[in-house]
Amino acid sequence: MPAEDKIMERILKHPILEVPSGNESSFIFNGEKVTGLKGYTIAAALHQAGFPVHSHSLRNRKRSLECGIGKCGACEMLVDGEIKRICITTIDGVREVKEIPSGYQPEIRVAEEKDPYKVYRTTVAIAGAGPAGLAARELLNQHGIDNIVIDNNQHIGGQFLMQTHQFFFFEKEKKFGGMRGFDIAKTLAGDSHDGIMLNSTIWDILEGKRLAVKNIKTGEIFFVDASYLIVATGAVPFMPSFANDDLPGVYTAAVIQKMMNNEFTLLGKNILTVGAGNIGYLTSYQLMQAGAHVKAIIEAMPSEGGFPVQANRVRRLGIPVVLSHMLIKAIPNATGDGITGAVIAECRNFKPVPGTEKIIDNIDAINICTGLTPDNQLLLKGREVFGTRAFGAGDAIRIGEGTSAVLRGKQAAYDVLQDMDARINYDEYLALSKEYIDSQQHPIRVIESPSLPSEERMKAKPFVQIDCLYGFACNPCQFACPHGAIVKVSSNTVPEIDFNKCIGCMKCVYQCPGLAIFGYNQAKNQLFLPVEYFAAEGANVFLVDNNGKKVGKGIIEKILVKENKTNIARVNATELTGKLTDVRGFIVEESYPEPLVFKPAYEVESEEYVCHCDDVSLEKVLGVVGDRKYISVDEIKHTTRLGMGPCRGKRCIRRLSQLLRSRGVELVGDATPRAPLSNQIAMGELMPSEKHEVIHTTRPMKKVKVDSLVAGGGMAGSALFRYLAEAGLKPVLANYERGSSWRNIAGGRPNFSVPELSEIALQNLSLFKELESLKSIDYRPIDYVNFAHDDQTYKALEASMAWSGGEMITPEKYASRIAPGINPALKNDYMAALITHDCWQATPGKTIDLIRNIGKSKGGVVEEDCEIIDVEKRGNTFFVFAKNHNKEYVQYETPLFINAMGAEGDRIAKKMGIFPGLYPVRHQAFITRRLPWLGANNTPLPMLIDRRKYKGFIAVYGQQLAETGQVIGCASPASDPAEAGKSLKVNSEEFMHIFSEVFVNWIPELASVGFQSFWSGYYTEPRMIIDTDLGLFLGLRGQGFMLSQYIAKIYVDKLMGKEVPEYFNRLSVNGDGMPEKAFK
Repeated sequence: MPAEDKIMERILKHPILEVPSGNESSFIFNGEKVTGLKGYTIAAALHQAGFPVHSHSLRNRKRSLECGIGKCGACEMLVDGEIKRICITTIDGVREVKEIPSGYQPEIRVAEEKDPYKVYRTTVAIAGAGPAGLAARELLNQHGIDNIVIDNNQHIGGQFLMQTHQFFFFEKEKKFGGMRGFDIAKTLAGDSHDGIMLNSTIWDILEGKRLAVKNIKTGEIFFVDASYLIVATGAVPFMPSFANDDLPGVYTAAVIQKMMNNEFTLLGKNILTVGAGNIGYLTSYQLMQAGAHVKAIIEAMPSEGGFPVQANRVRRLGIPVVLSHMLIKAIPNATGDGITGAVIAECRNFKPVPGTEKIIDNIDAINICTGLTPDNQLLLKGREVFGTRAFGAGDAIRIGEGTSAVLRGKQAAYDVLQDMDARINYDEYLALSKEYIDSQQHPIRVIESPSLPSEERMKAKPFVQIDCLYGFACNPCQFACPHGAIVKVSSNTVPEIDFNKCIGCMKCVYQCPGLAIFGYNQAKNQLFLPVEYFAAEGANVFLVDNNGKKVGKGIIEKILVKENKTNIARVNATELTGKLTDVRGFIVEESYPEPLVFKPAYEVESEEYVCHCDDVSLEKVLGVVGDRKYISVDEIKHTTRLGMGPCRGKRCIRRLSQLLRSRGVELVGDATPRAPLSNQIAMGELMPSEKHEVIHTTRPMKKVKVDSLVAGGGMAGSALFRYLAEAGLKPVLANYERGSSWRNIAGGRPNFSVPELSEIALQNLSLFKELESLKSIDYRPIDYVNFAHDDQTYKALEASMAWSGGEMITPEKYASRIAPGINPALKNDYMAALITHDCWQATPGKTIDLIRNIGKSKGGVVEEDCEIIDVEKRGNTFFVFAKNHNKEYVQYETPLFINAMGAEGDRIAKKMGIFPGLYPVRHQAFITRRLPWLGANNTPLPMLIDRRKYKGFIAVYGQQLAETGQVIGCASPASDPAEAGKSLKVNSEEFMHIFSEVFVNWIPELASVGFQSFWSGYYTEPRMIIDTDLGLFLGLRGQGFMLSQYIAKIYVDKLMGKEVPEYFNRLSVNGDGMPEKAFK
C-alpha cells in the first residue's frame, strides 16, 4: 500500500503552467485501482499513487525511472499483457499494469497477415521536434523544401516543453526573446503541423537512406526515405556513479523536469540538488514553483557555474549552495523504495576528502544536475548512411542554451539549402552563424555593479536597476522599453539605461528572462520585484539581496498580474538595514528556510553498479582492468556485459570512463550505435508483408499514363528507348545521374572467348558505323592488343581468332605494329600479342545523345534527372513511382516497363519481387593530358591489355583517344567482392600504382605525362540478365557500350513478336547469361 502522504504528488496548481483537470482514467496495479489523467503516462499515475518501483534488476534491486524518455529499460512493465515503457505510454484505455516477473515468457501469438508497410518520401528528414528541429523545419518551409519531422514525444517542443522560464535571445527584431519554451515551440511550429510525426521513434537507419520508425502509441512500423537528414535529438543527462545511485528517489534533472512540468507529478517534496550549473539552478527554481522544497544545492567545483542571473534567482529564495562537495551515497529508506538522505563529502579534483563525510537528511529525492552529453547515436549512424548529407543540430552536437539550439537548427537548414544549391541570402547565413558562435560564449563580466541614476533622479520618479553584469546573448529588455531608454549594442555587452528617458513604467521588469531587473520608487519606499511563484497580497516578507541575505522587511501591497505570467510584486519596504536599491527579492516570512544542518556520517549499506541494465558492479570492472592503463570498450562489454543492455551503453560507458579516468585508466572507444536505437522492436513486428509497400509523399503526386517506360538512360536504356520509339511504342526514358556508360573508356571489340558475344559485338560495330554516318560520334576503327604473358593466355587468345579475327605477333614486331616508343624489354614480360581488328572507339556522350535524338524523333520523350523510386506490377500494368527534375512526384502507369538501371537495377527489381543477385563492382580509370599520337604509323595508341593477375588486379588496359590524343585507361580488380559497392568518388593507392607501373613499362615516355583526372565506374556483376518477360535489361558487366545496342534491338524485336537469335534466350533469368571468363 502506498503511504497516504504520497497521494498528493500530483501538482494541482502552478504559477506558470495550465494544470489539467478532469478526464481521468483508471487501471489495476497489484490488485489496486490507480487513477490518472487521460493523455498522461502510466509512470505519472503510479508515482502520484505512491508506487515508484517499476521493475527489479537481475539481482532483484528495485528500479524506478531512469531516462524518462523511453530510451532505457528501467520502466518496462506489462501493460495489458504487452511489454511497454511506461514513461512514454499513456494510461488511455489501459486496463491492467504489472511488473514483469522474473523468467517471464511472452505469450505466443499467431502472426497476423500484415498490412502493407507505409513509406513516406521527403527531401529532408528531421529527427527531433525540439528547438533545433523546429527551427530547421521553419527555415526549410520558408524555402519550399519538403520535410518530415519525427519525434517520440506526444507534443512538439522537446526540451522547451520542460522549461517554465523565459528564454534568453539576442535579436535584431523581437521574436523569441522573453518567451517561454512552450510558446517558442508553438511559434516555431507555426499554425500547420503537417509533416510532424509525433509518438514516433527512429529505431534504425537502413541502407538507401531509409529511416525505420515505430509509432510507440499504435505500434505501427513504417519508413521514411529522405535525401538529407538533420539530427536534432538533443542531449541526455550525465549520471555520475555513486553508491545506491539507482534507488527510487534518485533522478536526473531530465526525469524531474519531465514529470514535474509535463506530467504534473512531483517525484519528491524535499529535494537535494547535485550540480550548481544552469540545469541545477533552473530545476531547483522550478521545483520551488511546483511546491517542493529544495534543501540545498551541492557542487563539486570550488565555484558555481552557469549564468549568474540564474544563480541569483535561486539564491534569492534562500536555497544554500554548498561548494567543493560531492555526493557519495544515497541513503535508502527501510523498504528500499525511496531515500531518506545523502552522504556528501568535501572534494578536491572530483575526489572525496577522507574524513569529511557528512549527511543531509530528511530528503525524499535527489535531483542530479551534473551536465548533459549529446544524444548523438542517431547522428553517428546517419553519417554512415547519408554521408555529408547528415547534419547535426542543437545539443545533439554541442550542449548550449535554447538560444543556440534554435540558431544551430537554422544553420543546419542553411547547410542543407547550400548543398542543394538553393538560393539563399548568404549574408543572413553568416550573420546567423555569428549569432550561434556568440550564443555559445560563456558570459564575461563587463561591469562591477549595476548602473544607478543620480540621487536627484532617484528621488524625482520611479526607476529601474538592471542587475546584468555579464555580457551574453540576450536583449528582450531593449524591446520591452516603449521609450527607447534601454540599449544593448551587441551580444557581449550589457544593457545601458538612459535615465532621462526612463519613466519607471516597469515594463522591463517582467520581460527580463533572467529576472534581473528591479524597480524602485524611493518617494514611496516601494519595490517592484519580479515574481514567478505564488505569493499573497498583504503577506509579510523578508527583503533579501542576491544571496538570500535579509536586508529588510516589507509587505506585499499588490501583485500586478502580467500576461506573460512573470508578475510584479509591489512591496512596501517597512524596514531596511541598508539602501532600498540593495533589495533584489523577498521571501515570505513563514517560508524562510531553516539553516542547513549536517548530521554526522554513519555506515550506510550500499552497492555501486556502473551498469544498471545488467547489474555490472564497479568491482567487477576493476577486476577485468587489473593493472592496465587503458582498456577498450569492447573488451569491457564482452567480459562484463556492461553496455549490452537495453540502453546500449549510452549511460554507463560515460559513467565508467569517468570512474576509470580518476584511477588513471583510459577507456578507449565508445558505444557503437546499434539497432534498435531506442524502443523495443519485436520479431513479429518485422515480418514481411505480402502486399506492396504504400508510398506517401509530402507533395502532391501527378499521375501519367504512357505506352512504355525505360528506366535508365545509359547506353542500354537509350538504345531500348530508340528501338521502342521506332516500333511505335512512344517510350518515356527516365534517366537519373550518370552511370557506367558515361564513365567507360570508349572502346569496343569482338575479341571474346564466347562466339555469340563476338557475334553481338560485330553487330554493334555495324550500328556504330550507322550512327557515324548520321552524325559524328568520333567513331574510329582501332586495334586491340592483348598481351600473352603465359601459355594459358596464349592458347585462349589463339582460340578466339577462330571467330573474332586478328593476328598473333611476336615481341620483335611490337615497335612496328603497336607503337614506336614501346619498351623493348617487354619481350621479357610477354611472349606474344594478339592484334584484333574490327575494333572501335567513339565518344560515349555523343553516341548516347545521338541514339536518344533518334528515339525522340520517333515520338519518344526523355525525362532527364528523373529518379525511379518504386515499381509495382498489378495484373498486366506497371505503376512506376518517380521524382522528376522539378522535384514533383509522378506515378507513371504503363503496360511495358524495362529496368535498364545498371548498378541500381537490382534494387528496383527487388521492389517487384525479383531477386537477380546483381551487384556493382568498382573499376577505376584515369585520363592524361593531351598528347600527340603514340601509335605505329602516326596513329593513336591502340587498346593495350595486360591480363596478368598481378598485385590485386586481373587486367590493366587503355588506349589513346583519336579526338584529343589523351591516354585513357582502366584496371579491373582480381576480386569482385573486394570492390563491390565501393564509392565511385574515391580511388585507391593500389590502383594508382598498378596502372602507372604497367603503362610506364609499356611506353616509358609516359612517365613524364601529367594526369587530367581519376575516376571510377561500376561493372554490374556477375552475369547478364536480359529478360523480356520480367522487364530486365541488366548485368552488362562493363560491356554495355560495346554490346548493348544490338541486344536492345533484338529485345524489342522479341517484344514485337519477331524472330530473334536462339542465343538470346541464354540471357534470360533461366539461361546461363553467356558468361565471358577468359576475356572479361
